[in-house]
Amino acid sequence: MDDARREKIGSQASTVDRLGSGATMRDMAKLSLRWNTPYRPFLLVTAILLVNAAGCSSLGSAPNGKISVQAVSWTLVQKLAEPDAGLSGHKVTVLNPTDKSVVASGTTDSSGIIEFSVPAGTYTLLGASDEPETVQVQSGQTQSFKLVVHGKQKS
Repeated sequence: MDDARREKIGSQASTVDRLGSGATMRDMAKLSLRWNTPYRPFLLVTAILLVNAAGCSSLGSAPNGKISVQAVSWTLVQKLAEPDAGLSGHKVTVLNPTDKSVVASGTTDSSGIIEFSVPAGTYTLLGASDEPETVQVQSGQTQSFKLVVHGKQKS
């Protein structure tokens, strides 16, 4: 054997001798980690970049908020003694307050309820009261309104 190979085998043997014949897997794992020391910074940076990339993609955009309107008929409330007597077909509109463009619009269902999912922001709500309502919607939150309609329903 040449001297360089004998020296390499000799250094491995001395490592095994230092561990002894009762060396555990844990001891060998520690030895393995020592051999990978030059790659640790690279592995750490790679792991941080992967976690950051995965975290950013799962965040995406903020969840929408909701505007919920329940319209009840005062006539039905009195007649049925039911405080949540829904008024179906009541028109509700959500406007952008800056340019008055329609963000969402619809009519209440058979329970008298309509919900709009909108991005966080400030809106003007028509049909939830006699006057336009300014609504501040926050991400993941619901702004609820209950409207009691007296007399005949307005379209």
